[in-house]
Amino acid sequence: MKNVLIINLTRMGDLIQTTPVMAGLKDAYPDVRITLLINSAFAEICNYIPFVDRLISFNMDGFILGGRGEFPSLVSKYRYMEETLEDINSVGYDCVINFTHTKVSAAIMSLIRAKEFRGFIADNKGHSLIKHPWLRYFFNIVPGRIYNPFHLCDIYIKAGGAIPKEKGLFLEVPEDVFDSARSELRKAGIRDSDFVIGFQPGASDRHKMWATDRYVELAKRLTGRLGAKVLVFGSGGERALGEEIKKGGGCDVIDMVGKTSLKELAAFLKCCNLLISNDSGTMHVATAVGTRVIGMSLGAAYFRETGPYGKGHIVIESNAPCHPCSFHVKCQNMVCNDIISVDGVYNIIEMIYNNSRLKEIDDSPLWEGMQVYEAVFSDDGLLEYVPIIKRPITRDILFRHLYRQMWLQTLDSYDDLPIPMNPPTPPHTNESLYYNVGIRGDNWGIISDEMDALRRLQELAGRALEKVRLIAEEARRENPDIEKIKDIWADVPPIDQDIDKIGFTNIALRPIVIYFKFGKESLEGADVAVLARAACTLYKNLISQTSAMIQLLEQINKDGTLTLERGVICQS
Repeated sequence: MKNVLIINLTRMGDLIQTTPVMAGLKDAYPDVRITLLINSAFAEICNYIPFVDRLISFNMDGFILGGRGEFPSLVSKYRYMEETLEDINSVGYDCVINFTHTKVSAAIMSLIRAKEFRGFIADNKGHSLIKHPWLRYFFNIVPGRIYNPFHLCDIYIKAGGAIPKEKGLFLEVPEDVFDSARSELRKAGIRDSDFVIGFQPGASDRHKMWATDRYVELAKRLTGRLGAKVLVFGSGGERALGEEIKKGGGCDVIDMVGKTSLKELAAFLKCCNLLISNDSGTMHVATAVGTRVIGMSLGAAYFRETGPYGKGHIVIESNAPCHPCSFHVKCQNMVCNDIISVDGVYNIIEMIYNNSRLKEIDDSPLWEGMQVYEAVFSDDGLLEYVPIIKRPITRDILFRHLYRQMWLQTLDSYDDLPIPMNPPTPPHTNESLYYNVGIRGDNWGIISDEMDALRRLQELAGRALEKVRLIAEEARRENPDIEKIKDIWADVPPIDQDIDKIGFTNIALRPIVIYFKFGKESLEGADVAVLARAACTLYKNLISQTSAMIQLLEQINKDGTLTLERGVICQS
């Protein structure tokens, strides 16, 4: 590939999380030129993102505000879009990858001249399609979040098709800005040898925020017991948070909320030994400049999707059964916020301060309702969060491990190719390092329902495949029998409805069913023969995915290595 366009019209944190896929493309194709199309509201951060050869800004806010924006009429919007597309299409692209899942981005994508498209796009009738298996999988995350084993960055990397040699996020802070930040800290009485901790108490949604009074109490302990210096960061709209923490935390707390430019924020974060943060853009900036992060996973924020990306970062999560929240729910009782205690967070920081190993923490009442994870890169090159407190493996954890194996095997084949049926590897190599695995007898236990449902899915997909194969054969004839095709097709929708029912009644299998549905919705064209062949591939892939899951579960049971008993994996 020589020219690639990446579309990312979302927020600052999402742009930073695009840097690994760009790094991978540069590694795989050293001469590739990357054009990045961004929302102009977040253009500043792109000055410090490497790998970008050409930057195009799109005034998304002005474009969507109707008559209140910079483009008050339909004509002005049309002209602005026309000018933007002319700029974009001044280069011919080998591939366009859309990481923005909006109708505006889909419309833009459909008007770009390129050899290949990946992501959200509109067809010639305005219907939305999702091209590329890994970006179709991205849409699969929300309906089955607890079973998703992949970080957003890794989904982007897989969509790009090249894993970077160097792992993590990337930002380049000018050395003079970094020197200026260190100088400012020295003026504030902070020495280079001091233990400096950053706080990011705000977030885009208050439900993602750890309570401010807990940040205050944490600041008191850190400054009083460890002699730490605390820098509080945030946007101008979060000034009240900084003032409250400064007032309650004492003289060793420096309130920097709303007082830094973006490049200054990056430089000050680089001066910190540690950042304590909610899910936020600041967290991703800190990760990208090499500062270790302790992230709070609260509300709708889910660390497996958008947690700190890089080796050694820590996440503290509430084990509340309702976490993570649905994006469509505004919680009135934030129990997850109450569960994550100041004692627990301080304990982790103290261990880091004392250079203690975090490989395993003994379970105790201190950690009731909480789990602590450390970010590591697995042999597959992708990020994984491993638990530090050993506890039993639940059914949900088991299926997340199974899905990691299955999706990696099946999604790396492309849309028009049936998935190869390679024997999967049981995902239990290192479980005993991270979970309590007791010694008990073999017992299918609670997963027997899922096994039955998987076999039923396999059987339904096989029946549907037979039908669409017949349609494909008939449609290829010189004079196809339309009535015969209609008669055969009449049997397919009821089968699809039965497939849907399995997804609704077996939550652990919902990811497979939802992925299949997105595939059906992304079929394009009007040629019956072409559509039937594409549908054949979808049903074949559904059979392959269910077969892989069955093989994984049967292998575990056959070996007697890990089995489930009352929702807990056991070792025999």
